[in-house]
Amino acid sequence: MNLKPVPRVSRGDFRPTRLAGLPRVVVDNVPGWQAVECWNSAYLKSVAGHREVAVRETNGPPSNIFQNLARGGRTFFGDYLDWVVETAHDLRPVAERHTDVGAITQAVAASGFETSYYLDAKLGQLSARLAADAPAPDWFRASPMDTNLWCGVLGTSSGLHCDVTPNCNVQVIGRKHFVLFPPSQSRLVYRIPRITHCRFDPNVPDFGRFPLARQASGWQCTLRPGESLYIPVGWYHQVTVVTPWALNVNFFWPRPFPQGIVTPSLWRFLLRRGSARVRRLLRG
Repeated sequence: MNLKPVPRVSRGDFRPTRLAGLPRVVVDNVPGWQAVECWNSAYLKSVAGHREVAVRETNGPPSNIFQNLARGGRTFFGDYLDWVVETAHDLRPVAERHTDVGAITQAVAASGFETSYYLDAKLGQLSARLAADAPAPDWFRASPMDTNLWCGVLGTSSGLHCDVTPNCNVQVIGRKHFVLFPPSQSRLVYRIPRITHCRFDPNVPDFGRFPLARQASGWQCTLRPGESLYIPVGWYHQVTVVTPWALNVNFFWPRPFPQGIVTPSLWRFLLRRGSARVRRLLRG
């Protein structure tokens, strides 16, 4: 498996192309963002701590692939942030000892975690003020169809997956590590049939179980506060928190034509999704 750094560019040098293009870290994409300037646990609690959110849980080390809603389903955003800050304090020694994402993943797994939680919330529903603090980049003519806030502690990982729309991650608090593979390598990263997640974990690669992954060639980067990562349609990516805790904002735009057509690895998935939508309309 070969990973090279994602190129870092300035805002003036970056524009997504009609054919999706390649991942890029835009280092100065959010000048004047109040989110980068003001957000911390105290500010977030003062603005939206009283709002209810749905958090997800997993038994064992942090990981956010296929997690279920936490018991009871919902809690106050402020209570969730209290858990994050307290847990981040407990995990700080692990973060100080390890910088490699694989070592972090293994160290957190060995730390005795019983239950971990993570949050993905619709930013506008959580707080109009927080949404105003984090305006969308002007990369596309259309407005984002979705804006999410993600929050988790050290080691929390998305699992390797792809999205069917172009998106952008803007780091606000802490740092996250990204590993990315192009759509053409779906066979090498063992995508699970009928869904967009993969069986292969690039953080702790098991080439005995997944030998084709040795041939995979991708990119990686660690996103710092104020930096934005553009992820084109269909690119596989795994996201991992590598600081005691981290928070980022994620924008999803409608898929411009012809990006779905020029991504063959998504054709069957998009066809099934379209067919399911037609069946729902007919039943309605």
